Amino acid sequence: MWKVALVLNLLFQTPNPVGDSLISELKKTGDPAAKASIYYNLAKTYYGADQDLAIAYADSSLSFSSQVEVPKMKANALNIKAVAYLIKSDFETSMKLNLEALKIRETIRDTIGLVESHLNIGNILYRTNKSNEAVERYKKALIYAKIANSQRGLSLLFNNIGSYYRDRWKVTNESSDLDSAKVYLSQSLEIKRVLNDSRGLIHTYNQLSELALSEKKYMLAENYLNRALEVSNGIDDAELQISVLTQLTEFNLEVGDKSQALGYAKNAFEIAEKMESNYMISNTSGYVADAYEALGDYRNAFLFNKRKMEADRILNDENKQKVQEDLLIQYESEKKELENQRLLEEQRFLDLSLRRKNELLIGSVIILIGLIGLGFLQRKKNAELAAAEQDLKGALQELTLKNSEVEKQSVLLSEANTALRESNSVRERLLSVVSHDLKTPLTSLQTLLDYWDKKLLSEQELNELLPRIAKQTETVNQLLENLLEWAQTQIQYSQLQFTEVNLRGLVEESIKLAGISAEGKRLRILNEIPEDLVIYTDKDRLNFIVRNLVSNALKFTKAEGLIKLTFDPVGKGKIQIADNGVGMSQARVESLFSRKMGASKGTEGEKGSGVGLLLCKEFAESIGASLEVTSKLNEGSTFTIHLG
Repeated sequence: MWKVALVLNLLFQTPNPVGDSLISELKKTGDPAAKASIYYNLAKTYYGADQDLAIAYADSSLSFSSQVEVPKMKANALNIKAVAYLIKSDFETSMKLNLEALKIRETIRDTIGLVESHLNIGNILYRTNKSNEAVERYKKALIYAKIANSQRGLSLLFNNIGSYYRDRWKVTNESSDLDSAKVYLSQSLEIKRVLNDSRGLIHTYNQLSELALSEKKYMLAENYLNRALEVSNGIDDAELQISVLTQLTEFNLEVGDKSQALGYAKNAFEIAEKMESNYMISNTSGYVADAYEALGDYRNAFLFNKRKMEADRILNDENKQKVQEDLLIQYESEKKELENQRLLEEQRFLDLSLRRKNELLIGSVIILIGLIGLGFLQRKKNAELAAAEQDLKGALQELTLKNSEVEKQSVLLSEANTALRESNSVRERLLSVVSHDLKTPLTSLQTLLDYWDKKLLSEQELNELLPRIAKQTETVNQLLENLLEWAQTQIQYSQLQFTEVNLRGLVEESIKLAGISAEGKRLRILNEIPEDLVIYTDKDRLNFIVRNLVSNALKFTKAEGLIKLTFDPVGKGKIQIADNGVGMSQARVESLFSRKMGASKGTEGEKGSGVGLLLCKEFAESIGASLEVTSKLNEGSTFTIHLG
């Protein structure tokens, strides 16, 4: 069986206009039913790309559905949440949610919903190797689909039942199973043609091609794949066309038609170049290289592998900025978590206040009863009793207002939790990007060594490629250093230790660390801080700030420039790091500490992660200090640390 080419979605996709529109609508409405519907549609929008985010949106939909008692919406939210867990391979949770949704749909007689629930339960059973139970669920769903005349549901069910008989035929080798698979898949194919379901047609053509190939009916298998290619040509979807062309490439390599395989691979590569997608260029270059290698044309195979390496390098550079953005988003997530904790504390306070009001109410009632009893004995107390009764009514009214506030805080807390889970999904994307950044140069190095081992590279070609590989590995090393620095700061963030610090000695340590870089650019660093100056602060955090600011000055000061560190005793004191480097525009200065700030290259191409200044600002605030920046283009910059 030939391999199936996959068109992967990049982790960092372009903004989702549908999701953005729904979030905009969410901010405009206060109706719980409308919120339930919008959160459900958000879950439907994101469940394929980000299951954790979809689950969070589904939970919010369930919360608002319960407030307004909308059982159909509740069942829909349970269903989309179950699908997300199915994609995550959490079959037990997915089954539990599907059965809960099925029970609601049976109660309200939601026929389309019943098709959906039985289909999903069948999929879970199929994935857990209970294929016989799965096909019974599919057939039950098929009955409901026919009642509702759901052509979409029928096409999916015919396809799944056909897949069941295909898998069974592979085990039993019974012709009846093979015939059943063909019949059901053909029925699915006809409906998909009527629905003009291009992607579904391509999927079913691939399955029928697989059956034909298993029977060694190569012409029929190729015919199905060519039909899939015709369908892909009829829609404006370049990625889908590339997917089919690469499948045809692998098929022809499998059956030994190497020239035909090369033709399909080249067509896919041409489409990728028109798309100007480095990911697709990298993917299709690999297929062209495989085809040339199968033909014994190692020179062209090498050239296309070289093209693949170049596309991978560009992808690696493009993802650097995405790593920085995710690190900054993680800071936002931590801040939201603190805000969430604050809301929880406020809710606990409101709960305590409510209990106290209830106690006051009970005490007031007892006092009221006592006053009524005394009223029969002392008529002159009637006026006081009326006043006490009025106070009690005021207390009840105030209690009602407090209850309303508690409900509002509960809704705010639910929305804050959803926002927090949305931000936390970034952490998984961060790990994925870091993995790609590490894998790309290592893969390039492995490919280079393989070609050298096979004697496919001359010494001159090897010397041409080595600097590029060295530059990629140096970039990975910088990424690791930035990540380790950030992790260390997270561990030590809450450990403040104020001591007396000799400021000149602390600054001298940073200058020594920068010595090699300064010598390389022939820079002078002057430490003009008095020798006996002692300040009271957290030494490690101030050392981190000074070290980063000196490093930043080195980066943006041209060769033979000057960097000067001074101390101004005004107020509680100011430490100044000044350079005569390239300087910055006023717009750049104003955005220097914002989360949208991007990393810049130094005067000799030095790179940075872009989070150093943000850490300096947060550390300065943590020790009661602040940062100020003044700069002019082509004249230099001055960073001032105000100690109080």
